[in-house]
Amino acid sequence: MVEKHGNRWRYDFLKDGVRYKKGGYQTKTEAIQAEAEARTGAKSINTDFLKLCNSRLEEIEIRRSKKHFQENKSFFEELLLVWGSFPKINHDDIQEYLNQVARKSKTLANRKLKLLKALFNHGIKNHWFYINPCTGIEKYGVDKTPKYIPPKEDIDKVLTVANQEQRRYLLVIIHTLARVREINRLKWEDINLDKRFLVLRTRKSKNSDLVERKIPINDTLYRELDTAPKNGEFVFINKRTKKDFDYRDKLLKRLCEQAEVKPFTYHCLRHYGASKLAELNVPLTDIQVLLGHQRATTTDIYLQSLKGSSIEAMKRLE
Repeated sequence: MVEKHGNRWRYDFLKDGVRYKKGGYQTKTEAIQAEAEARTGAKSINTDFLKLCNSRLEEIEIRRSKKHFQENKSFFEELLLVWGSFPKINHDDIQEYLNQVARKSKTLANRKLKLLKALFNHGIKNHWFYINPCTGIEKYGVDKTPKYIPPKEDIDKVLTVANQEQRRYLLVIIHTLARVREINRLKWEDINLDKRFLVLRTRKSKNSDLVERKIPINDTLYRELDTAPKNGEFVFINKRTKKDFDYRDKLLKRLCEQAEVKPFTYHCLRHYGASKLAELNVPLTDIQVLLGHQRATTTDIYLQSLKGSSIEAMKRLE
């Protein structure tokens, strides 16, 4: 199929389960010619590898987040273009591919290695083969840079330029130390204002189960939640879909630009809260519990009751 995309033309077609797509052509004729050449050069697909990728995607779609599904889908489409015609994919093929990626980004190479291991482990789990070709491939050494923690002054500037709903959204993230996706799917039924706690849920990659943890509600958080409009099941509603947010990826970047501060991410707000608690000598174990970094078995223990020290810890974020 050839279609216009903006002021340019592009082709987009499927052959043997592989999508071929390219744009940027100035005229329709150029796009049609390029599509014909691409169809001629398109290779036959390795149906076993295609089956493996599709099966893994089906599992991820059921068990994991939309973001993780889209990441794997895009990655598998790339792999099918690289290895789709290979009769068999071996250790050397993977090492060569990852080396090419690592020349540009070792961090990205490590991420793709992790996804590849999971992909082939899925095949082993289904008894399609018994050896993971990624075995023996080591992670690439990466120079870690210190996590950026925005100063309180910059956070205050961002909160100043935000509207009421945006400000409430950011304050809830700050005063729960939550991951942004945990707040996006926060429901009113997860909040107990009378007993002053709420429940956050996150999915652990090892077993794909949703793990719960209780977060004490301090005074700032209480005010924001108590005055928030109750317009539906979720605390924060996507005005377009009337459902929960998948991700507000552009909001914070735009607010940082308006406030004229160094850009920071939602995750930086978790680091900000944790560092502030550490500076106030809150025990490390309490900070780990509030961040949800402990193992699932430990989480179960802490969910039995809210420790007094955790409650005092969250008050210090005021």
